[in-house]
Amino acid sequence: MSVPVFEAQKKRALERLRIRGADEEAKAILEKLNNLERFFTTSSCSGRIALLCIPEIGAKREAEFIGKWHRLVETGEVQDAIFNAERDEIWLIAQSPILHVACLGLDSAKALLRIAIESGFKYSGIKAISPDGFKVVVEIMSTERMDVPLGADGEMLCPTSYIEFVVSKANFMLERGKKKLKRLYYGLNELE
Repeated sequence: MSVPVFEAQKKRALERLRIRGADEEAKAILEKLNNLERFFTTSSCSGRIALLCIPEIGAKREAEFIGKWHRLVETGEVQDAIFNAERDEIWLIAQSPILHVACLGLDSAKALLRIAIESGFKYSGIKAISPDGFKVVVEIMSTERMDVPLGADGEMLCPTSYIEFVVSKANFMLERGKKKLKRLYYGLNELE
């Protein structure tokens, strides 16, 4: 790989982003990174709360989203989605923001990693390095994650008070991740 190949890959990634779009709360960070010559984003999520129907643990391919929110949720929304599920186990999942960023060379990747970790994204790391070292993919990720079984076959397996508690924790985690995104946004000024 060479600089022209990196630039061609960046052009394709930016076109995909233009077509598919991105979570509203991640757009400013994506724009800032993608405007830098040595970086481009390949995927992103600003954090989410989701309800999944899963036939059994580990059956990711058969999993089906029955609710997905990139915002704070109400207990009633979660309960409605559970009652509408007719089969399988129902899990609530809260996930922190995640970004994948292609960097031109190891020095660029190390600079981005330092900023990400200082912004609170402690699980960030290098995901891949091209054989020639021109392209390094960094995954920016935080520690906030929660996976909780709540029901099965359309029936809640816990009292409403527990679902309220779980939803409040999921909302807290989502808000915490969004604050880290803001810190990351300002931290990226060091790369300009």
